[in-house]
Amino acid sequence: MTPAIPSGLDQLCWSVIQFDLDVCAPIDLGSMPAATIRGALGASLRRLVCITRLSDCTDCPFRWPCIYGYLFETPPPPGGQQLRKLQNVPRPYVVRRPKLHERQFVPGTTLQIELLLIGRARMYLPYLMLALQRLETQGIGRGRREGTGRFRLVLARALRPDGTYDVVYDRTCRQVLAEVPAWRPADLLSSGYPGEVMRLRTNTPLRLKAAGHLVRKLTFRILLRSILSRLSSLAAFHAETTLQLDFASLLRQAEAVRTREDRLQWFDGLQRYSKRQRTTMRLGGLVGEIIFEGISPELWAWLTLGAALHVGHGAVMGLGHYDIEPVS
Repeated sequence: MTPAIPSGLDQLCWSVIQFDLDVCAPIDLGSMPAATIRGALGASLRRLVCITRLSDCTDCPFRWPCIYGYLFETPPPPGGQQLRKLQNVPRPYVVRRPKLHERQFVPGTTLQIELLLIGRARMYLPYLMLALQRLETQGIGRGRREGTGRFRLVLARALRPDGTYDVVYDRTCRQVLAEVPAWRPADLLSSGYPGEVMRLRTNTPLRLKAAGHLVRKLTFRILLRSILSRLSSLAAFHAETTLQLDFASLLRQAEAVRTREDRLQWFDGLQRYSKRQRTTMRLGGLVGEIIFEGISPELWAWLTLGAALHVGHGAVMGLGHYDIEPVS
């Protein structure tokens, strides 16, 4: 049994891009490697495309059409009604790799970066690739002013839904070689409904909020609400479509899902420097695994999509990534 794709969701697509960097000098990415990569990539892209040279993007008249502004400072579109009270909307990408334990790299090894580009952001892969190339001599990570953090971008490939790869960049050619393949919800749901009992295992900490506070005791309702909120926003702002959902019905279904076993624990060992707030921030989240039972085919579909596109706060930096598997 394959769950039906909710109306509007079939227009949401994304691409998975892997970049191979040959390490030329020691690289130290700190306790949140994906956040370090995101910060360096954003700064490089801004230097590349900014035409006003303003110190801050908030009041820039070109913020919406600007590639950097769209990707890294994502504002609501002019005249947009959805989430119009928010200063920013969900970013249309995720830095999935390097993983949390992939922090230090020595010369002669390969550093692999993985990006998920969502909706319209897929068009801007060449700009991100060029911004990454510009970092080759500037370096990334700690100590780059002393000559560390140097690398060479040698290859980029896009993951296809069938598990194969298309090469989209090769250093010998220095250009995009192929159209980037797209993933769609149907690609994840075509295998059919595996059963009503599921194990969720975190790959990176889950930072979900309820009533304004970070959640330390996860329920399926909280998880589903976070997934629905994220996917609805991604579809609205980056795929220009509105999901036709009965949120109340889905949340009632979620309340009937039971927790069979909860082995999630709070992890508080992450920290990153926020340039905007000019301070070091500590980030905590839930790690481990939890088993839910009573999951319907419709709920399983949303759980699967959340696993693919991450969920919760810090998703853009690779947090909120989990895997699910059926439990007999």
